[in-house]
Amino acid sequence: MPAPRAPQPGEHDGWHRRHLAAFDVESTGVRTGVDRIVSASLRDTSGHTLELLVDPGVEIPAEATATHGITTEQVRAHGRPPAEALDELADALANYLRAGIPVVIYNAVYDLTMLETELRRHGLRSLTDRAGGTLAPIVDPLVIDRHVDRYRKGGRTLEQVCAFYGVTHPGPHRADADTQACMDLAIAIAACHRVIADASLADLHAGQAEWYAESVAYFASRFPERSSDPAWPLATVTVEEWPGA
Repeated sequence: MPAPRAPQPGEHDGWHRRHLAAFDVESTGVRTGVDRIVSASLRDTSGHTLELLVDPGVEIPAEATATHGITTEQVRAHGRPPAEALDELADALANYLRAGIPVVIYNAVYDLTMLETELRRHGLRSLTDRAGGTLAPIVDPLVIDRHVDRYRKGGRTLEQVCAFYGVTHPGPHRADADTQACMDLAIAIAACHRVIADASLADLHAGQAEWYAESVAYFASRFPERSSDPAWPLATVTVEEWPGA
């Protein structure tokens, strides 16, 4: 059987042809209540970027370093204090949201919950508060791709979905590369699926919340041990101690 291919992109207008931003973090692991941010990237389609290396104050596990290449020695030598870096990051991200500029985040629940948890951990004002009480508009290419092509076989990592849509990924698991790739991917998905491009940002945001909850319910029905919070784009924030602290 031939490999599945993305639909042919169209020339239609839509939110994907307007100003966008993209956000990504790399961390010590995937436990949003426990793990810490070690790097972050925020960029937009006009070329503005914010790249941060953060000293989380804990050892970066070897398996995390193997994924993103950032070592404990590197962040101790060159990373910024977490409260200072995260405060700047949250302000910059909130500025886009308050202005109504869509922020593209691949698997948004992870990155946003990680950031909100870190802000609470360091006694900083929440991103939700800075953004005016709601985290919108968010564009999550993972949630959208699962909705428009739910029966496609194969993985749905950022690299895999980029490959399906013919989007170049300059370097997986680097925050700066991931932000560029996920922004390009969101544009490609909207170009290939006019129904997504035609949606208002408010309707698209609401739709993604519904689609994410449906996906969580489906996977929970098949794999009860994998059940998770159906809230999108932000899960329940809980601050937990570093193991052994």
